[in-house]
Amino acid sequence: MTGKLENLKRILAIGPATLVSVAYIDPGNFGTNIEAGSKYGLTLLWVVWLSGAMAIMFQYISGKVGIVTEKGLLDVSMAKLRKNEKKLYFFGLFIAILATDMAEFVGMAVGFHLILGIPLSISAGLSVVDVLLLFLLTEDLGRMEIVIAGLVGIVGLSYLIELVIVHANPEEILMHSFIPYLSGSEMILTATSIIGATIMPHAIILHSYLSAEKSAGKGGINKKGEIKNHLKETLVNLGGASLVNAAIQIMSYYAFYLKGLTNITSLESAYYTLAPLFGALASWIFAISLFSSGLSSSMVSVIAGVKILESYFGTPTKQWKVRLMLRLINMVPFLIAVYLGVDMMSILVYTQAILSFSLPLVLFPLINISKDGNLMGGYKISKPLYVISLVSTVFIVLINIAMFVF
Repeated sequence: MTGKLENLKRILAIGPATLVSVAYIDPGNFGTNIEAGSKYGLTLLWVVWLSGAMAIMFQYISGKVGIVTEKGLLDVSMAKLRKNEKKLYFFGLFIAILATDMAEFVGMAVGFHLILGIPLSISAGLSVVDVLLLFLLTEDLGRMEIVIAGLVGIVGLSYLIELVIVHANPEEILMHSFIPYLSGSEMILTATSIIGATIMPHAIILHSYLSAEKSAGKGGINKKGEIKNHLKETLVNLGGASLVNAAIQIMSYYAFYLKGLTNITSLESAYYTLAPLFGALASWIFAISLFSSGLSSSMVSVIAGVKILESYFGTPTKQWKVRLMLRLINMVPFLIAVYLGVDMMSILVYTQAILSFSLPLVLFPLINISKDGNLMGGYKISKPLYVISLVSTVFIVLINIAMFVF
């Protein structure tokens, strides 16, 4: 039975990249792409494709590092830091995990709010249910991969089908996919949020660990084959996630922008993006989709959080305990935001911007490790890939800076 399951997973390209891909269709992606489509039409569609391409590249490099070294990215990078540098590095990564978890928290809380019709302050308390699910599911990583693949598939398929139903204009989509345009601090903030929501530092960290664990104990046998299979998984899973993100932005364009509704600040109204497919059921289906993406991606973010804590403190950590800690820490600012009337869409956009600012903390060490011949041997990344990854990281830094300049 185990052999059949492994064959099925290989055929469907289910593996570490599947777990990672859920981070690319999380509530943060819902928020940033719905805001982009409603405010700017398809003007920022090129950012989705560019971010998706960069995400695939960095995830491939991360997984390759894990396969070759059989170590996680942080285990290698933290070993090179002095004590004070290690503290600062850990602090920066922990802020990124908190921002990630806040987005997943918002997704589940709003999902409960819409499904059950209860106040956000109460639905926030119900969102701790994922602590129990983590306890039950994460002991079996293979089962978790399949569960998450199913949850993500439901969300993604709905939006992709809608592109056919609304007769999306291919010429218009192609034009905005290849013509870059940015103007003003608000648009740059949204673009920065899309980048943070798409590339996601915790997902890059996690991929190296998952690949290392999968490769461990094989004694270096057939590393080339493992890397080839890893490339396939990464292209299929993250390529599919990029398609879904683009579809969310395109559907937001059709549901809001073309109707003159250019100031959508509420996730509650975002269910209209699913109306062409589900009609009167759109609100309920959107709530289920939002909750599913928040739940499944929270599983991913907490595993990454565990790896960060274990790399820093050097001791094993229970995943459900980390989830409970993150959930309790984030519940306070969330409830304050609800009390002050801050809209959930803004929370999602700003948390994803924080992730974009955190990316250099992960990307620069990743690039340096992947080109290190002493660590990677004959599997170090090629010079062209090194240059492209470095230029991409500098581009992200410049976009982050631009938000404060313009």
